[in-house]
Amino acid sequence: MVRKLLVAVIAAATVLAVAACATNPATGGHNVVFTSVKGEQEQAKRVHLEIIQFYGLYEDQAVQDYVQSVGAKVAAQTPIANWNFKFFVLDDDEVNAFTPGGGYVYIHRGLMNYLNSEAELASVLGHEIGHDVARHPARTQTRDVLMSVGAVAAAIASGSEAIAQMANIGATAWIQGYGRDNEMEADRLGLEYATKAGYRPEAMAAVFKVLRGQESFELQRAKEEERDPNIYHGVFSDHPAPDARAVQAAQSAAHITTEPPGGWIDNREAYLSTINGLPYGSSREQGIVRDNRFYHEGMGLTVAFPRGWIVHNLRDRLLVYTKKKDALMQITIEKRPEKQSPREYLLAKLRGGSFARGAELSADGMEGYALITRSGSPLDGGEGPVRWAALYREKSVFLIGGASRSSASGAPIDDGIFLSSIQTMRHLKPSEYPLAQPYRLKIVTATATTKVDDYVKNMPDEKFKKEQFELLNGLYPKREPKAGDALKVVE
Repeated sequence: MVRKLLVAVIAAATVLAVAACATNPATGGHNVVFTSVKGEQEQAKRVHLEIIQFYGLYEDQAVQDYVQSVGAKVAAQTPIANWNFKFFVLDDDEVNAFTPGGGYVYIHRGLMNYLNSEAELASVLGHEIGHDVARHPARTQTRDVLMSVGAVAAAIASGSEAIAQMANIGATAWIQGYGRDNEMEADRLGLEYATKAGYRPEAMAAVFKVLRGQESFELQRAKEEERDPNIYHGVFSDHPAPDARAVQAAQSAAHITTEPPGGWIDNREAYLSTINGLPYGSSREQGIVRDNRFYHEGMGLTVAFPRGWIVHNLRDRLLVYTKKKDALMQITIEKRPEKQSPREYLLAKLRGGSFARGAELSADGMEGYALITRSGSPLDGGEGPVRWAALYREKSVFLIGGASRSSASGAPIDDGIFLSSIQTMRHLKPSEYPLAQPYRLKIVTATATTKVDDYVKNMPDEKFKKEQFELLNGLYPKREPKAGDALKVVE
């Protein structure tokens, strides 16, 4: 699964070379694993620091505490409850959840946007807990892992190996994920533990329905946009949703043959109250993309990109590319060196390469330097040119790279577009600061006359507002809310 890629890459750097045989606490069988329980937990602590550095934690302690309490309730039903499970909400809009093992579980706030009850949250966390119980992370095999965290994130976001290479030129990786059987096992275990904790067992099927709807929409959208679909192989996507027999089996495994006296836990109102105000899309700390212009309040900065290009706002960089993925740009930010000019900085950064067309440049009073390397483009096996630029702003330096097919002159064929975008970088105007604030969820109640069309205007998607609203509320495709339903709207 793609969602395992980032964690597997980080964890691979510290996995032990000598395999050990351990008893699986879920089945009583024996698994070949690559580290002891203590080693896995210590490794997870190291991985945690890198994950948090890359993604950042969502800065709302009430949300963090809520997810921790739900996860702990489910983890308490496992044979490894003494692992002292820790649950974290990442400040990222991917529809994703994962575990590197060792009792550390992460859910992206992007996935929380699409869940509709505490029981659904419990099923997602239970699935990841199931991986830990079965020691799947400890058994993950990796080899030839050279790709950086940023490059992996680029590959996940874009579905393009070339764009991943742009994030870390020359990097390659081979990852073997957990596999279908392991995912099915995590489903079974997670469903059992969530059910033992009292959560409505059908909630896991509801999560499948939400994610299947997103996949169906992506296929529809890709067809209309005449491109290949970017199918996200996220949580639960490698296997079918549990049917009634699976739900019954989970209840049996939990030794529950009838509904608990107090009824199954769903807690829809509590969950929706918790996510009321949650950012939809990028957060203020990450910066906001509106109509292909990027705004960042903290840096007081904005930059524009060609209309129609895809803008991915990752934690450590901006990746921008055409729908055909035949031209791309990335922008990263680093600490400004004290005694280097922009030219000296850029030459040192790209040392060992062959350069051409070096020249000073400026943008909104920021001094900089730009040049072209004769090779290094990820779009043609490293043989083509790349436009590079560095802009100094206060204590920071913006490093910008652009690549496309080579022109007859030896420059990228889209070099003029790259330079034009670079020179749109400027300080925010006072009137633009509100544009740097994120979209947020607001919970409202449907009436007997409420229609989907009443609430779609603020959806940030330019062309598919209605479909995105339907997906957010479990109404896709073309269903209307019922009177009294709680709805998530975007403001």
